[in-house]
Amino acid sequence: MAWLLLFFLLGFGVWRFQGGHLMIVAYFILSFFLYVFYAFLARCPRCRMPVLLRPVKLFGMELYRWSLLAPERCSHCGKSLP
Repeated sequence: MAWLLLFFLLGFGVWRFQGGHLMIVAYFILSFFLYVFYAFLARCPRCRMPVLLRPVKLFGMELYRWSLLAPERCSHCGKSLP
């Protein structure tokens, strides 16, 4: 919600400038890189697995996918996350 609010505030504030649309694109790119940075650094304190990495069973194999939101508990060991 905070990301969306900041996006609208930034968008309405800079759109009148000549390069306002470029600042919106830069905001999306910067947001993406910050999310990737957070996704690799946010780890469970007990098992040290990435918090946003979630296991999925597919045809008997255990595959992993990234989620957008952090869960309340670690999907690997089940410990409550702060």
